[in-house]
Amino acid sequence: MAELMDTLNQLLERQTGEISTRIGADESKTRGALQAAVPALLAAFSQEAKRGGGIRQAIERDHDGAIIDQLSAYLGGGANLSPRTTNGAGILDHVLGNRQSDMQQALSAKTGLDAGSIGSLLALLAPIVMGMIGKKSSASPGGGFSLDDLGSILGRETQDAKSRNPDIGDILDSFGQGSSGSRGGLGGMLDRLLGGKRDR
Repeated sequence: MAELMDTLNQLLERQTGEISTRIGADESKTRGALQAAVPALLAAFSQEAKRGGGIRQAIERDHDGAIIDQLSAYLGGGANLSPRTTNGAGILDHVLGNRQSDMQQALSAKTGLDAGSIGSLLALLAPIVMGMIGKKSSASPGGGFSLDDLGSILGRETQDAKSRNPDIGDILDSFGQGSSGSRGGLGGMLDRLLGGKRDR
């Protein structure tokens, strides 16, 4: 059962209007992009957790779920939170590195939302997703799962997302497997999505 993804989808559905305003995009396209971007981030976080990239320490230190309790204020730019908690660009730099533009292009091709808006959306969502992981984990009072199991839990969430939405399965596979963006891996997938028109 994809508890994290289901809870995030329900939470973000209620905030779609505010999110679309923040990223300057059409609300219906934003709604569709959310359905793809959340599992894409979970896939990337899953890979980061499996290779021990510090995501557990980041959750314990900066992502206790407070952002979820202040979600409306965060989306409105007025939350009383640490800059480390809300630094979506920093999270994406750490987890995706030079693959950020590839994720933006892949999600844009799937959802019809332009890559720039996708980039803004991912930066906005990354702290929310991290906060929800923290809130649901033992790092937060009343949380359930142990962060020792984070990689396997996020892996199951990703697999469930693939079964529910096979159309984004190639994106989840590419980022969940930690592809370096080579032509045979992520680059090849992008060529298929973009009709082979990607610059060589």
